[in-house]
Amino acid sequence: MSAQIGTLRRSTLLADRVYVALAWTAGAIGFALPMSIVGYLLMEGAGRLSWDFLLQPPMGYPLGSSGGIAPAILGSLALVGVGLAVALPLAVASAVALSEYGDPAGRTAKAMRFAAESLAAVPAILFGLFGYTAFVVFFRFEISLLSGALTLGLMMLPIILIGTHAALQSIAFELRESVLALGVSRAYAVRRLFLPRVLPGIVGVTVLAAGHAFGSAAPVMFTASVAYARGTPSLDAPVMTLPTHLYYIVSEALDLEQAYGTALVLVLGLLCTNALALMLRRWLVR
Repeated sequence: MSAQIGTLRRSTLLADRVYVALAWTAGAIGFALPMSIVGYLLMEGAGRLSWDFLLQPPMGYPLGSSGGIAPAILGSLALVGVGLAVALPLAVASAVALSEYGDPAGRTAKAMRFAAESLAAVPAILFGLFGYTAFVVFFRFEISLLSGALTLGLMMLPIILIGTHAALQSIAFELRESVLALGVSRAYAVRRLFLPRVLPGIVGVTVLAAGHAFGSAAPVMFTASVAYARGTPSLDAPVMTLPTHLYYIVSEALDLEQAYGTALVLVLGLLCTNALALMLRRWLVR
């Protein structure tokens, strides 16, 4: 009997060690892949980084073979900012309506969740084609910052909606019942209790959606982007963006070092944004 127990313990210990080794291996691979991409971009593009590269417009002939990427940075930030101004209120309001004012088990709520999850999985190029058809052609906004921002807003909306709804659903049922039992209105409870409680989750999913939009070229290629734009971005004018500028440089084979520098700025911007969002979430939790 003792021999069987010893054999069972050894086999259990071996299986545990194998699972631990596999988990560490998978984690190491998952960490090494993105770090290798960042490291490669640092090796190839760090030499191009300078204040002139960040603050000057593209120059040279063909255009983009020298100079900087300042208009592309401003254009990308403007597109994401205006898109978030449209998507965030709509997504949060929709999530509140689904979670607090509708029947979570009802057909309407299930249909809306299914539609949001389906939209979140739609390829970015389809959002670009829809944005071109709806905003550029039908509403006659032309190729402009407004058309691109609305397209990105549509792409970010289901991501923020799903994340906000999941955060609201995580609130304990006992808390909801106790708050309403005290005679507090549902609107007051949502505004002063529920939303502040899930604010870190909303911040996290908003940054995730903004990062996804910031690095997408397909939605703005037909709705907002041009090869060169000067001046401050305006709603009725096209803009440059970092992803489409990078695509233009690589497709035209202008200057690979310039392309690596642009890609490095794009990746570092996303990393810094996510780091700031993580710090903000920790501060809000406290």
